[in-house]
Amino acid sequence: MKKQFRKITAIGLIVLLGTCSLSAQTRKHKLRLKRHEVVLCGGGGMSSLQYKATAGKQSMGFGGQIGLGYNFFFIPQLNLGTGLEFALYSASFTMAGSSTTYMTTDIENNPFEFRSKINEFKENQTLIMLQVPLMLQFQTGAKHKFYVAVGGKFGLPLSGKYNSSRTNIQNSGYYAEEDYEYTTQRFMGFGTFKGSRGNLSFKMAFFASAETGVKFMMSDGYALYTGIYADYGLTNIANQPSEPLPFLQYNRERPSDFSVNSIVTSRNMQNGNAQLFTNKIVPLAVGIKLKMAF
Repeated sequence: MKKQFRKITAIGLIVLLGTCSLSAQTRKHKLRLKRHEVVLCGGGGMSSLQYKATAGKQSMGFGGQIGLGYNFFFIPQLNLGTGLEFALYSASFTMAGSSTTYMTTDIENNPFEFRSKINEFKENQTLIMLQVPLMLQFQTGAKHKFYVAVGGKFGLPLSGKYNSSRTNIQNSGYYAEEDYEYTTQRFMGFGTFKGSRGNLSFKMAFFASAETGVKFMMSDGYALYTGIYADYGLTNIANQPSEPLPFLQYNRERPSDFSVNSIVTSRNMQNGNAQLFTNKIVPLAVGIKLKMAF
């Protein structure tokens, strides 16, 4: 009887110790999981390329961002987050009642005054960036938590484009020797033309970023973030050529292939004076963001 009691007691102690060890490992495993958070995020709102133009008017555009993030929790209230985001920025430029004149030569090397009139001009610019954030987040609350995140981002430009194809431009050429202005010879680059579309080159961007909102705990291991965000560009991303292009560029070799360059990379010629449209562009974004955390 005593031997059976000892065996039962020994087995009980072994089972108890094993249960305690398994329980401790399970708690440790859960604690480790709670230190890591994978986040799917998306947001949108005002997302613009901000610049001041020496002529015409710039208007802010809309865009958004989508990405995948990772948060590491130092303590339940504090984490450090990073990830990858694709962001879209846009802007538009309008100008009315503009004219351009400058001296040039035609394909036969005859000098003439190139004249161009714009009744109304509109250009849209877009930029897609790959962004890498580094954000420090503080959260507080019981089940549902209020959170604030601050930090920065750097962005790599992936694709920049401009489009002014809906613009109408009237070109003519004045030959002083003939005292005559040609207005309809399209093969010479004179007549009515539309705008152009093409690619734009931008520099790397650096941002100061902030985000705030509410984190709703959906179930064990899942949470929904709802908040607002702001990204403020700290650097000039304009990447102009060493010699800015003419805004309305007469093509001497192929006059009928008339080019309208983007205001981002060109200068405006008026009465022989050249002036850059803009030499500083800063990306800005403010909007609403939703994130699903696992």
